[in-house]
Amino acid sequence: MASSNKFKKCVLVFLFTVVSILFSGCGSVSSINGGELSPDNLQVHFISVGQGDSELIKLPTGENILIDAGDTDCDEYLVNYLKQQGVEEIDMAVATHPHSDHIGSMQDVIENFKVKKILMPDFDYDTLTYTNLLYSIDENGVDRIVAKYGDTFDEGEAHFEVLGPVVQYDDANNISIVLMMTYGDNKFLFTGDQEKTAENDLLSMGYDLSADVLKVGHHGSSTSSSQEFINAVRPSIAVIEVGEGNEYGLPKDEVIMRIARSGATVYRTDRSGNIVVSSDGKELYVATDDTLDSIFDVSAEYPDSSAESQPVLSQTSDTDEKLQNSEVSESFIGNKNSKIYHSPDCKSLPAEKNRVALDSKEAAEKAGFTPCKNCIK
Repeated sequence: MASSNKFKKCVLVFLFTVVSILFSGCGSVSSINGGELSPDNLQVHFISVGQGDSELIKLPTGENILIDAGDTDCDEYLVNYLKQQGVEEIDMAVATHPHSDHIGSMQDVIENFKVKKILMPDFDYDTLTYTNLLYSIDENGVDRIVAKYGDTFDEGEAHFEVLGPVVQYDDANNISIVLMMTYGDNKFLFTGDQEKTAENDLLSMGYDLSADVLKVGHHGSSTSSSQEFINAVRPSIAVIEVGEGNEYGLPKDEVIMRIARSGATVYRTDRSGNIVVSSDGKELYVATDDTLDSIFDVSAEYPDSSAESQPVLSQTSDTDEKLQNSEVSESFIGNKNSKIYHSPDCKSLPAEKNRVALDSKEAAEKAGFTPCKNCIK
């Protein structure tokens, strides 16, 4: 795996030419200026689809893989982005799990592109969005493949391995498909919304989880990215896909700190827009929508940072909240319907759309929430 020092020496930040095509809930479509991202390189596009996930993998041999497709409000944006990147066919789509912020626009993708096959977990989920997706898969003749850990497949010169889920969970987040992609000497780990329970199960399997690039789990929520998991992955680049000003208060500060201290450079779609990591099989290069002309040192923002080499966080706004000399408080998750609050690792967490981020027990109870009897003592 490429070290963080090696990565820092070879990272090139390119400017995108921004084509303003605005859609509700999404960013603007961007094009590459002057062919900066070589078609001879593998490209992984972390698409800025608001509070959701979508990653496009473009192989130099012409294959396209799409992992997740954002929420329903990003359908037009996503379709236009894919077309702008020259996508006509999708060799494999991956629906990591059935939550709307990951599969909401997958039906529109299937209806606008020739999708050859789709990889999905074995999970029953009763929502209209998910039901419509299953119907569209059948109607358009897409080959549906149930993901099983240990499965491997190749697309072009890239090798994929399904690492999880390793057990059948009741929680939709933990049922997320976890994929490791290897391209030459570089490894990319895609985690969906898997939480700490699933992370621990992956660790118990004895997998080599080390990867150069990590798609951070669950939008940077404190329910994911445990210290043990980050220690095992040790990424050089970590990408958090998250919506600007989202109601969940994501990503969480303690997660950013944890990842940065591991030696990774952290990118966020809410700050940098579309993020593209490309690989020639040895070196990694990063292009973003913003200029990244404002970089701050983690050691300056977090004085207790213990990273051996000083990682950096990309920053594009002077109004971002600073965390100098502050301690991270314990966080909780409230259910805005039942008004019950839970610890992040509770097995009875509410659906994402019903979650409220709470900084402390005092804040939760002041807001009228009562503790969950199963997880809060």
